[in-house]
Amino acid sequence: MDINYLKALYITAKCNSISVAAKKLHLSQPGLSFQLQSLESSIGKTLLKRSNKGVSLTPEGEIVFNYAKSIIAIEENMKKELKELEGLKKHLTIGACSSLADYALPCSAYTFKQIHDDIDINILSMTSCQVLKKLRDREINIGIVQSISPISDMTEVPIIKNNIVLVCDYNVSTSNISIDELKDLPLVTRESGSIINDSISMDLKAHGLEFNDLNILFSLNSDEAIKRTLMHNESYAFLPELVVKHELHDKYLKKIFIKDLSMQCSYSLVYRTDYNLKSFEKSFIDFITSGHRCFCY
Repeated sequence: MDINYLKALYITAKCNSISVAAKKLHLSQPGLSFQLQSLESSIGKTLLKRSNKGVSLTPEGEIVFNYAKSIIAIEENMKKELKELEGLKKHLTIGACSSLADYALPCSAYTFKQIHDDIDINILSMTSCQVLKKLRDREINIGIVQSISPISDMTEVPIIKNNIVLVCDYNVSTSNISIDELKDLPLVTRESGSIINDSISMDLKAHGLEFNDLNILFSLNSDEAIKRTLMHNESYAFLPELVVKHELHDKYLKKIFIKDLSMQCSYSLVYRTDYNLKSFEKSFIDFITSGHRCFCY
C-alpha cells in the first residue's frame, strides 16, 4: 500500500472535495482520482461516496481515514527525528491542557529556552482529553494533563497540585456558603467530559452531593470565556486557582469559601509507555519538575 495514496484519501476527506484536494496535493484531478481508485482497489472496499455536493467517507473509509491519520503522523515524527540526528535544531512540541498552557507554561518555556537555546519549543493548548488523543495518535510525544487516576498506557510524572476555587464577580456580596447553599448557586462549568468536572464530582460525592444536583446554567470550553461571563453576571464557577490569580489580585473576581469543602486538581507530564525519550525531552522533564521551572501564575 502506497502511503501517498493514504495521504490522498486523508486530504480529500478533509477538503470534502477532489478538486480542492488536488490543488493542495499539487496533482491534477485525474491524477488524484487514479490514486484514490488504486487505494480502493488494493483494499477491496469503496472508501468515498461521490456526489454533486462533494465527497464523503463510507464507514470503511472512516476506518482507513483514522489509520491514515496515525500513519501520516508517524511518518512526520520519523522524518523529524531523523533530521534531529543530522544535527539540525531540536524541536520540542508539548501538548498541554489549557489551564497550564495558557497561564503557567509560557514563563517556564521562556526560562527553559534561555538555558537551552538550541531547542525550539512549541506549546499546543487544548483539553487533557485532546492531549491524550494526540499522544496515542503519535502526533506528539509529550503532554501535560490534569489527572485524577492512573493512565494505563502512559508514563506519568507529577508536576503540581493546585486548588480548585469557587469564584464570582468581585462585587457579589456573598463570601461564605455551606455545601447545601452551593446547590442553589447559578454555575457556569467547563464542557462535558472535562477532567476538572470529574475532579469536582469526586470531591462533591465524598460530601453526599452529585455534580448533576448543581444549578448549572451552561458550560463553556474556555477558562477565559468563563471568567468573562462571571465579570458581567451574578454567576459562579469552579476554576483552578492559577487560572484566576490575576483577576483575584486585581479585584475583578473573588473567592467564595465553602465550609468543610476544599478541592485540588493535579497536573502531570505524560508520555507513551512505549516511547523512548530523547535527551532534550529528558532535559525538559528535569526542568519542569525542578524549582527552576518558573511558572507564571
